[in-house]
Amino acid sequence: MNRTLSPTAFLSGRMEELGLGFMAASLESFLSEQAGKNQTLTESLSALIEIEYDARKERTARTRLKLSGMPQAKYFEEFDLSWLKGGLTRERFEELKSLAFVERKENVLFLGPSGVGKTHLLLAIGQKACISGYTAYYMTCYEAIDSLIRAREQGRLRKRLTWLKKPHVLLLDEVGYEPLTPEQAHVFFQLIKARYETGSIVMTSNKSFSKWAELMSDEAVATAMLDRLLHHAQVFSLKADCYRMKERLRVGAVGFE
Repeated sequence: MNRTLSPTAFLSGRMEELGLGFMAASLESFLSEQAGKNQTLTESLSALIEIEYDARKERTARTRLKLSGMPQAKYFEEFDLSWLKGGLTRERFEELKSLAFVERKENVLFLGPSGVGKTHLLLAIGQKACISGYTAYYMTCYEAIDSLIRAREQGRLRKRLTWLKKPHVLLLDEVGYEPLTPEQAHVFFQLIKARYETGSIVMTSNKSFSKWAELMSDEAVATAMLDRLLHHAQVFSLKADCYRMKERLRVGAVGFE
């Protein structure tokens, strides 16, 4: 041991060398706190290791969130379920929060008009997934399609599809806000087919499934896509007054004359 260092400083340095940076940074304060506790050596070591474990877990979750592409943080706890007039019961809401569908590689589809909270729920799932140890990636439908068309033009379509198969949860927002050309519908189908039974898709759409043939400009493509999407899926047809208006009223952002 370096005699110029105190035992605590020496131990902290060794922790740093071993890559235990969070333990090293906490060691001095940890030892001070432990001095007044009647704990066994095993209990003290467990508590010290837990500091490193928790800090690494939090850092990894922050990295997953940063790489997810989600435009903002949304949480289940912020969603006012009482605002909905149908389509999502408390029991099914809690089931979504559990993320059990991710383990089963099931899809989740939120249908309904603009403003009923579909994107909030989609982002809340993504947020919870990243915090819980899963990977998630967000794109609007049209961002996904554009990236696939560019990849195909560059001879990288298979590589791009392989990359989009990797996240545990793929978040596809705003399906149906604009009709797709046959080319767009085809590459979108390739994405759905690539992820079939390999990972969860969470999707929002303002179009009922009966309108998808028109949306995709091709009934055969729409049928094949829905066949894969709905084979292992939970579908929520949300009904409510405008959820976004409700949020604005809550914070006093809407005035009345």
